[in-house]
Amino acid sequence: MYRVQGRGGTSLAVAFVRRRRLLLGIGLCVWGAVWARALQLQIMGSTVLSALAEEQSDRRVCLAAPRGEIVDRQGRLLAINVAKRSFFAYPDRETPTDGLARHFASVRGQSFTGLSREWKKRHDRFTWMLRRCSATTAASVTGWQLPGVYATWEYERVYPTALTGIAGPLGFVNDSLNGAAGLEAAYDGLLRGADGVGLFVADANGHRFAVDPVAGRPPVPGRRLRLTLDARWQSILAEELDSAVTTWQARSGMALLMDPHTGAILAMVDIDPSRPPGAVVMKNRLVSDVFEPGSTFKVVTYAGALSDGVVYPGRFFDGGNGSGLFSGRPIHDDKPHGVITVAEAFAVSSNVVTGRIANRLDLGRLDFWVRRFGFGDKTGIDLPGESPGRIAIQKNSDVNVATRSIGHGISVTPMQLAVAYAAVANGGYRIRPHLVAAVESPDGTLSNVAVQGERILRPEVVCILKNFMRDVVCNGTAKTISDSLYPIAGKTGTAEKPNLSTGHYDKNKFMASFVGFYPADQPRLLGLVVLDQPEPIHYGGITAAPVLLNTIRRGTASDNVPAADMRHYCIATDSVDEPDVDWSRRLVEAVGPWLTTTEANAASDSVGAQANVSESGEPSGHPAGETGWDRMFGRCVAFVPDTTPDSVRVPGSDPQGMPLLQSVKTSGQQDLPPLVLDDGIAMTQEAQSDSSRGGNRACRLIQR
Repeated sequence: MYRVQGRGGTSLAVAFVRRRRLLLGIGLCVWGAVWARALQLQIMGSTVLSALAEEQSDRRVCLAAPRGEIVDRQGRLLAINVAKRSFFAYPDRETPTDGLARHFASVRGQSFTGLSREWKKRHDRFTWMLRRCSATTAASVTGWQLPGVYATWEYERVYPTALTGIAGPLGFVNDSLNGAAGLEAAYDGLLRGADGVGLFVADANGHRFAVDPVAGRPPVPGRRLRLTLDARWQSILAEELDSAVTTWQARSGMALLMDPHTGAILAMVDIDPSRPPGAVVMKNRLVSDVFEPGSTFKVVTYAGALSDGVVYPGRFFDGGNGSGLFSGRPIHDDKPHGVITVAEAFAVSSNVVTGRIANRLDLGRLDFWVRRFGFGDKTGIDLPGESPGRIAIQKNSDVNVATRSIGHGISVTPMQLAVAYAAVANGGYRIRPHLVAAVESPDGTLSNVAVQGERILRPEVVCILKNFMRDVVCNGTAKTISDSLYPIAGKTGTAEKPNLSTGHYDKNKFMASFVGFYPADQPRLLGLVVLDQPEPIHYGGITAAPVLLNTIRRGTASDNVPAADMRHYCIATDSVDEPDVDWSRRLVEAVGPWLTTTEANAASDSVGAQANVSESGEPSGHPAGETGWDRMFGRCVAFVPDTTPDSVRVPGSDPQGMPLLQSVKTSGQQDLPPLVLDDGIAMTQEAQSDSSRGGNRACRLIQR
């Protein structure tokens, strides 16, 4: 027999054993690699693979959170949500793009060619076929039974209260239900809420197995806004303003109502006849547009002059028979006026006298008071797009001071002007206007909006200005709205419009305005009305003022006027230090020529030496005690400090009911010479008769 041998003398059997071992080793290695890979996938890579599997099999859609509702101060719905069907698809995944375009072109109002071209760019990507359609259209689309076209619910923002002018403050939302203007934009973060996530299962090709998604994370509804707006006041003011715009053929009109003590806006109307019906209101002109205020701005000049003590109500000025020269340039009045008092100049709106009063202020003081009233800064109202206005930088001269004092060379928003007059109506506080009274969370918790105010005027000055503004309605430029049943105090404005082409004022185009409050003695409502280019009459007292009177007449038919106690609503901060020194130093200095005795002059000098001025530039001191002018709603007549070092006895004669001249003589005989600020009948005397008074006390004659 022969033995088979391999190469090198190795037997064939040994070779077979080696091959089997090699194959077994290779097999074990492969098997080990498979098991190692399986171990890696199952343990170490499970998280990644699970996410990949979910991505391939699960589909996610956004579950829109219902946007928060908006209601007025009475709970009336102003903005709500309505659920509607929307359809989406992934073009070319299950249905060809041309097929989708052919079906949806008609319901979308687009051409087949354009829609097909648009959707082909979104190959196999999420695409809205139709959004927020009507129930009829939704039924038709569902009936097509197109593969890969899925339905979901979306909300549509609806404004059920069709009030004129309400679109301005409310604003609107875009297609994604994000706020785009007005309160919808200002409070978008609170109204929008938090969207949820919906899940459904699909195969590898994207075919859905569940039509309605399961909420993986439920949506959180947005918060509800409770506004200060009142639908009833809004409706009345809009009707009256629209009537005035039509009657006087004005280009447009703006008006608002607010609570002067809290800054709560009750109504806000913007009427523009050139605006197409149903057009989207992109901005709120009462906070974004500016204009030269004209004579309504004079309240700043008079407030500053009275506060700085450079004038008093009874001081006489020469009206120049309707014309006056300032730096060699003339300023004219609408009507000629001779020698008139400060109070009369305000009532008849004399430009000449106002310019002369402004030039009595120290250098830079007029600009100080302009800034102090908030002009040149935003009011802080909770609306987007507010303008700070514009204060022109001018060379210091008599004519520039005079023109600014009558409302030229400065641009303001209607809201800034309303806030300035609110400071007079509420006792001297500059407040922040606002439209949102409270924010309500989904669980019903209310968060009230805090109101803040800063004192800018002394009560004494406020008292005088209120009388000035009441006289405007009773005897001045707003006599057309004088009504004993509805006592309004206010100021008219008739300003020439600047011509941007020529750089001069247009003598035939005017802005007519009126700002006033009601009731005149204890204001609860403040209103502003502005008409752009009324014709043929352009006076604010005739065209704009009746809008406020008629609105108040209709609106106060029911007891729906907000309360007016600032202490209950306003967190007020007084920025002025009030030491024990009496504040009336500047008023005493100003009326020195009117003091009836030399002793009174000596008294004023003594007080002037003791008084001081705070760092803010405003006279500091206490307003004559708790029974001072801040408690008065009539006219302030007399004030003089008693400088006798020892206590004196006030004789028994009481000046109540005496004519002013007789009461002055009586007080002078009692060694308590009065400081006369007005004329009339004396009502009370302080100190009281037969009372003991010490040093640094005052004798005041107060008349109504």
